[in-house]
Amino acid sequence: MSETSIRAASEAAKNFIEPFYAAINDGRPIAPFYINTSALYTQAGHPPADLTINGLVMATPEDFEALLARQRPIPAQGGGPNSRPKTARYEVEAWDVHVINADYRFGAPSALLVPDPTKPDHGASLRQMLMVTVSGTLHLGDDDKLKQHFNDVFILVPNWDVLVKYGAKGHKRVLVQSQTYRAY
Repeated sequence: MSETSIRAASEAAKNFIEPFYAAINDGRPIAPFYINTSALYTQAGHPPADLTINGLVMATPEDFEALLARQRPIPAQGGGPNSRPKTARYEVEAWDVHVINADYRFGAPSALLVPDPTKPDHGASLRQMLMVTVSGTLHLGDDDKLKQHFNDVFILVPNWDVLVKYGAKGHKRVLVQSQTYRAY
C-alpha cells in the first residue's frame, strides 16, 4: 500500500470522526453520515447501513438518533434554582483506521474508475473502503462520576455523490456502511 493511500485513509477517518461526534454532542442529525442518504448507492441497490448499538440492531440511522435524543437531557441533580439539565457527551480518546478494500467500486460512477494521471495514486485512494475503530468516554453529565467507556467500529465507504459533484472535501467524503457500538 502506498504512502498516499495510507495518508488518504487517515485523513478520511479523521475528517469523519470529528464532525460525527460533534454532531452527536451538539444534538444535530447524524443520518447524513450514513449510506442510506446516498442516491448513487440506493440506485445501485446497496442495502441500508447496518447499525448495532449495544447489541440492539437499529433499522435506520434515525432510530439511532432517537436513541441518542433519549440520552439528552439528563435531569439536573438537586432541583435547586440554579440546577440545569445535563447532557451526554462523547469524548474520543483514540482511533485507528485500516484499508479493507483499496479499490471499492460498488455503485461508483464510471468517471471515478478512470485513472487520473494528475494524482499521485491515479485517484485510487478515493475508492478506499475503511475500517475505523474509535474508543473513548461517554460522559453522562458534567461530572466524572457518571461515565462509561465506549468502542465504535465503522465500515466506511466512499461517498460517490460528493466525490462526483464537489470533490473529496470534509467528512462527507465517506459514509457509514456499518457501525457496531458498545458502551461498557
